[in-house]
Amino acid sequence: MSKIAIDIDNTICNSNEFFGPIALKYDREVLHKDNDIDYSAGIPKSNAWSEEELKYYFENYFSKQVINIPIKEDAVIYINKLKRLGFEIVFITKRGFKDYDHSDLIIPDYLKMNNILYDDIITGSVDKYNYLGDCDYFIDDTIENCEQALGKTGAKVIMIKTDRTKDYSNDKVFKANNWQEIYEYITN
Repeated sequence: MSKIAIDIDNTICNSNEFFGPIALKYDREVLHKDNDIDYSAGIPKSNAWSEEELKYYFENYFSKQVINIPIKEDAVIYINKLKRLGFEIVFITKRGFKDYDHSDLIIPDYLKMNNILYDDIITGSVDKYNYLGDCDYFIDDTIENCEQALGKTGAKVIMIKTDRTKDYSNDKVFKANNWQEIYEYITN
């Protein structure tokens, strides 16, 4: 059975679109600041926030709202098709790596609520490549994670195209616009 490791934020759901306005509102209306919001990480936030402000954001906004991120509809269809074909589905995420980030505890409920079939969840994974040793495919939305997977594992790497990755080019990485393209790449 082939094993597929799949990132969550901005891969099966649009975390940036959902949390961008929330981070901006927190910065402007709660902190009364005018900081730039950084969208380059999985979750929009300001790099100017103190550790205390970031902790407050995660505890009072991110961890409470993460269950409401809209799922990419085609992700449900094609992940479940892959699972039914016999692929082992493992979700791998950075969520939960900070003491104050409890969003990892919500993932099973989130996947169940969105009717996504899976075998396992790996949380708190800052260096995802450490968990990809027996994976045949790795699907993520960040250049760094994809590059590390290429250099340190034997997994075939699939990158979701985003504004951050649109100009990235590497012949060893399959770039996909949507989950149908991912499904077709894996099954062909």
